[in-house]
Amino acid sequence: MTETFVSSIFVGFNRAYIYIWVSKTHKVIYVGMTNSRNGTLGRASQHLDARGTLRTNFLNNVGYNIDHTNDLKLLSFRLPATKNFTSVERSYREAVEYLVQKELLLLRGTVAPTFDVISWVRASSRLGNGVVRKAANEIVKEFKVIYPTL
Repeated sequence: MTETFVSSIFVGFNRAYIYIWVSKTHKVIYVGMTNSRNGTLGRASQHLDARGTLRTNFLNNVGYNIDHTNDLKLLSFRLPATKNFTSVERSYREAVEYLVQKELLLLRGTVAPTFDVISWVRASSRLGNGVVRKAANEIVKEFKVIYPTL
């Protein structure tokens, strides 16, 4: 049996998330963002599709199909429920995603097991925004705490 708590990753309108896929066995993480009505669960479906970026990046970086991975976890971090993060305009979410990914690249050598970041994100014009930086710092701080226990 596999237990999934849908309530924590599907909350409908006016929510935005940074999410991190983690496989400690394969020493990889993938960082993304979404404001989809279907939350990170809906976004996960897209990533695991035959041409999904997580599936493709996993194969290219690890060397085999993601379907044979038994420890892949999805961590979801809720962003502030303000229009900057929940609207169609994505530069605020992308800025948080960028900062989280860059901080995790720095963190990876200080944790056990170490990991590779297999996602890609472009820089955003909002990188200097204080709310963006605060959100990213909180996510990285929480990730540092929970990563050893995954």
